[in-house]
Amino acid sequence: MANPSDRAAAREGAGESEGRSPDQRGSERAEASEPRERRTPAERRAREGAGESEGRSPSDQQRGGAPQAPPVDPKYNWSSTPKTVVGTRVKRLDGPDKVSGRAKYTFDVTRPGMLYARVVRSPYPHARVVSVDLSGAERVPGFKTALVHRDLKDPKTAVVMYQGDEVAAVAADTEEHAIDAARAVKVEYEVLPAVISVDSALAGRAPEVFTPANVRAGRTDEAGDLAAGFQAAAFTIDETYSTHVITHVCMESHGTVSEWDGDKLTAWVSTQGVNSARDNLASGLGIPQTNVRVICQYMGGGFGSKLQLGPEGLICARLAKQAGAPVKLMLDRKEEHLVTGNRPSSAAHVKAGVSADGIITAFDAESWGTGGAGAAAGFPLPYIYQVANRRRAHKDVFINTGLQRPMRAPGHPQGSFNTEIMMDELADKVKMDPVEFRIKNLPPEAPNAMWRSYLREGAEAFGWSKRHATGDTTPGSIKTGMGVAICTWGGGGRGPSVAHCEIGSDGSVIMRLGSQDIGTGQRTLVAMVTADALGLQPSQVTPEIGDTQYGVSGGSGGSTTAASTSPGIRIAALKALEALNEKVAPALGVAADALVARGGRIHVKDTPSKGLSWAEACKRIGPQPITADADWQPGMTSATTSGVQFAEAKVDIKTGIVRVTRVLAIQDCGLVVNQLTAESQCYGGVIGSLNFALYEDRILDRRTGQMVNPNMEWYLLAGMSDVPQIDIRLKNMAERGVIGIGEPPTVPTAAAVALAVRNAIGVTVRSLPLTPAKILQTLSQKA
Repeated sequence: MANPSDRAAAREGAGESEGRSPDQRGSERAEASEPRERRTPAERRAREGAGESEGRSPSDQQRGGAPQAPPVDPKYNWSSTPKTVVGTRVKRLDGPDKVSGRAKYTFDVTRPGMLYARVVRSPYPHARVVSVDLSGAERVPGFKTALVHRDLKDPKTAVVMYQGDEVAAVAADTEEHAIDAARAVKVEYEVLPAVISVDSALAGRAPEVFTPANVRAGRTDEAGDLAAGFQAAAFTIDETYSTHVITHVCMESHGTVSEWDGDKLTAWVSTQGVNSARDNLASGLGIPQTNVRVICQYMGGGFGSKLQLGPEGLICARLAKQAGAPVKLMLDRKEEHLVTGNRPSSAAHVKAGVSADGIITAFDAESWGTGGAGAAAGFPLPYIYQVANRRRAHKDVFINTGLQRPMRAPGHPQGSFNTEIMMDELADKVKMDPVEFRIKNLPPEAPNAMWRSYLREGAEAFGWSKRHATGDTTPGSIKTGMGVAICTWGGGGRGPSVAHCEIGSDGSVIMRLGSQDIGTGQRTLVAMVTADALGLQPSQVTPEIGDTQYGVSGGSGGSTTAASTSPGIRIAALKALEALNEKVAPALGVAADALVARGGRIHVKDTPSKGLSWAEACKRIGPQPITADADWQPGMTSATTSGVQFAEAKVDIKTGIVRVTRVLAIQDCGLVVNQLTAESQCYGGVIGSLNFALYEDRILDRRTGQMVNPNMEWYLLAGMSDVPQIDIRLKNMAERGVIGIGEPPTVPTAAAVALAVRNAIGVTVRSLPLTPAKILQTLSQKA
């Protein structure tokens, strides 16, 4: 039987950042009353991501980018040595392994005598599990073991809350036999009333499923004098904006391979945090952390959904313990859609006022959204822009669907869309150019708030002056338009993130740390930062990551990994170099502090010809390698980024089909460590948000509440022919130190695309996704 606390431990995340936006704080009351098994503090932190500036006031955002105190010893600062590798374009070191198939993902792990597992899941959005009969599974050829995941005697854990909720699990000698055994498990359900839609819950037509209510009000945030703000307005708008639920759709599904050696567990987990997965397993299984080792060498997509260990991780470990054999449990595509998390919906009924000279004088919003069965749906509103007189009241709506999990820039794409559409509508009221209107309502410019500069630069580069007034009047059915939107994100770092550097007498260099590469190029970053400090090339460094045996480090979420790990890596490398210099100095007849490492050599600072090659220098190390450890220190990283995106789209007003043709992204991220991977993050962010704008959509049956497109056929994603020309302009602010860039590029794209569509067709579509049917319906309403 499953321990009732399993569900809490299984859903526990490893979010590094605890910064909360006002909308998130406004949802705390709803979250506080959620069942413990539905939401844990760590999961809330993971959901919130690393938005240090999320929803804060302009002055707070400026302080977020202020210079930090220098590290204990300034000799470790980025400026203490010339940068020869950092800031260059380095191809990913693991690229050849990935394209050749040598890279082993969790899905590829095979252990001697390994069994395969499948989970038995509820087909209903809400039901009580009356009984579970495993006897049918036991008669299936190849069956090895089975378990019931929930305590049927407990009235809380006996109830399933959404389609796909875990009920039982089986393990067999082959994957096919495991599927057969899972089908043979007989579960008796008492089907219960369910909350199927947000609208029915808001209207009070849905059964009361969630205690104390299906709809729970959060805190209302107010500032200034709203009545005076509206009185000062020359024009007002009163509209509703909304975004939909999309699922994670990771290319590599969630899963684990578990193997026990006595009371010690080794787990190969597809995870964004090997250390957090270890902690989750230890807590859920009730064993010491030292008895758990988690490995993740390669991971095929996470985007926030793998910050927490899913219930499948604990189930896999328990089945392996029962069977006395290794067990692999990988979710299939349908399970990925149903149970591994989603981006929650958002909606906002906004009344806003603007003065005749284009200053927003008042903002009054009622907002809501759903994160599923007991999960909140926070998003900043208004997003970034400065409004002196404002009010925002938020409420969370709970429905019987899978729970939300952090998805790349949690809350920000929704807040961006709901705010940016409003901005263009207000600009139209005062007949002002949307770029100039935005500039007029921005917070003061600061190193972490460069939107003014980027808007002007982007407008010129994109050809904004050629943009026509709303509604393309050229002949034919193809209409072209442009849109613009802005973004921010935290991306700061923190410890602990311990790095261990080892230099051998053969010249080898190893850098170990308990971080992980989730596809963003972290392995290459480790080698680059190490090589830069030692005067070597990245190919001369062996990065070893993705294993809890390498020490403590945070999960890869909230764009915090680069900023959290790079200080320790650099300091450990420089400490090891100091030790090497001590051994080399006598041979060169100088003090150790007179030596520098450049171009694969150790030489005297003022006499480059007096030195040794790296290989010759390392021969003086002796039989025991040089080792050095270091942790994160302040002063080498910063937080909070700013960015702007312009989009151009063509719309066929006969078919409603939208094609995005161009996107320009201007983005800062502090010190650019690898120009190539930083640009790659921008490309990926834009493409991900393109899917959010046009294609992805979780569709639920209006009667049963079941998802009708949990597959890769009808859950739409952009193909290569749908990807537009994407131009990236990175702003390297080396003086600010390292700042993460994973999240911000995905924030403004959907809003910019929607505004390009608006500019093309002359009518506003106030909800996502921008499907052909919705475009045609909006055009018909205009007509």
